[in-house]
Amino acid sequence: MDDYQYHLLEEIRANRLTRRTFMRRASVAGLSLASMNLILSGCGPAATERGRTDPDNDVGPPRRGGTARIALPPPTAAVDPVQMDNIGANMTVPVAAEYLAYPDSDYVLKPALSTKWRAVNPERPDAWEFTIRQGVKFHDGRPMTVDDVVASIARLANPASNSPALTNFDGILTDQGVEKVDARTVRFNLERPFADFPYAVSAFNYNTVILPKDYEIGEFDKGGVGTGPYILSNVHPKVRAEFVRNPDYWHPKLPYLDKVVVQYFNDTASAVLAIQAGEVDLYANTPYQGSEALFGDPNIFVYENDSSEYRAVHMRVDKPPFDDKRVRQAVAYSLDRQALIDGLFGGRAKPGNDHGFAPIFPVSDRAIENIAQRTQDYAKAKSLLRDAGHPNGIDVALTCEDYLEEPAYGVSLGQQAKGANIRINVKTMPQAQYYGSADSGQPWLTVPFGLTGWGERGTAVQLIAPALTSRGVWNSSQWSDETFTRLMADLAGTVDLQSQRRIAAEAATIQNEETPAIIAYWVKQLRAKRTNVHGIASGPVSHLEVSKLWKS
Repeated sequence: MDDYQYHLLEEIRANRLTRRTFMRRASVAGLSLASMNLILSGCGPAATERGRTDPDNDVGPPRRGGTARIALPPPTAAVDPVQMDNIGANMTVPVAAEYLAYPDSDYVLKPALSTKWRAVNPERPDAWEFTIRQGVKFHDGRPMTVDDVVASIARLANPASNSPALTNFDGILTDQGVEKVDARTVRFNLERPFADFPYAVSAFNYNTVILPKDYEIGEFDKGGVGTGPYILSNVHPKVRAEFVRNPDYWHPKLPYLDKVVVQYFNDTASAVLAIQAGEVDLYANTPYQGSEALFGDPNIFVYENDSSEYRAVHMRVDKPPFDDKRVRQAVAYSLDRQALIDGLFGGRAKPGNDHGFAPIFPVSDRAIENIAQRTQDYAKAKSLLRDAGHPNGIDVALTCEDYLEEPAYGVSLGQQAKGANIRINVKTMPQAQYYGSADSGQPWLTVPFGLTGWGERGTAVQLIAPALTSRGVWNSSQWSDETFTRLMADLAGTVDLQSQRRIAAEAATIQNEETPAIIAYWVKQLRAKRTNVHGIASGPVSHLEVSKLWKS
């Protein structure tokens, strides 16, 4: 046991960690599940945490054979692991391709194509070594080697790939930093220390599936490029993707099914009707709005998971009227957050407080405790507007994407803000237009006042750095605070959890005060399945790991 692992042991013995938090921290440090359980067995009771009921308990041994049909939204473009950036593609690819590690619903990392990992120097984690699973074959019969792992991650870290994965690697890993140590080991030499680096090469960084070293962008649809439990056999663009069982899968007892079909649905209503009728077995990423009927259906079980998924109402700090933080704060004080949660999610979310430290992150505890929760206060909002030179309020246009609950959120925000003399005209764009492209324009990064959905990430640094630091590539508010950016870098390189919590609280205080974006809630993610479906993780719902899926 190294010094950091011993430190974790002392933290849980002192009751400063829940068992769930310990499992997350230990998994990142590279402790095996057996080692974690051994440590926990000698610690006695830890801090209290919420119990769970698993509907898969007592269903008997898995049954082999059959077909599972999974409902997803359609990919917005041709499915390619290197460049995919949407839920439809992100969740289609992992049926056939795999990551070095997968998170469970508590964000604990579990080995996959890597069997273990470690920081070379735990006290300064600027180099990480991953041991690569042996005996794995690609679907075309070629063995997967360390060379394939090196090529896969280096490809993504190279700006020429134009991969969304770069947002997780920016300032942390370059293509030159990926190194083959020997036939079993790859080393990642980082630009700066990053204590949670394994999350950056896990399924939380959607593009990091391992592909053949000679993979060419655009070849995925041809099949034969993955190592996963099912082999891509047929693609009907925007309609469905079909997969058959991989007879040479590296886990000798998996998978259980003969076939998996990913069925694409353009709207929630169609997917809900399909799962109710038994035409699909799993609605892998279930929005609350439009799916309410599923909660009362005796043939369907809906998983609910806390997450770091959120919606950001960004305000361009370089454009009036939002160049004055008092205006930004006024918008924040006009919101009734609990009313939003009740109306948009039937209560299935947690209040946000205009900083990026989600309750699910272990580092967030002190930030949540120390910063007073904002509540609706029209008098304060009007006072802030008067002080900013707007005694009669303001008129602004809010641009949002037509996706999930976001249009309804925009309307609710406009209704609530009226009480503070903030008059909002909501403009809704198709999702493809809202995100656009570097060539055609990207409204979500340029509009003065925008509403954008952010998927879950495994760590606060992964979530916040691309969106809010000075060099963040997705900084839609154009906010730049050098102290905040430095604190986020310090947070990434700090190993001790109590020190991380102190840094996080300081960073959160700055973000809350400056309010470059409103974070009104943290989404409780939903995954609906028919009750005869088993072996699927309850979340995170932007990931799909189907090797243990079976039907009774």
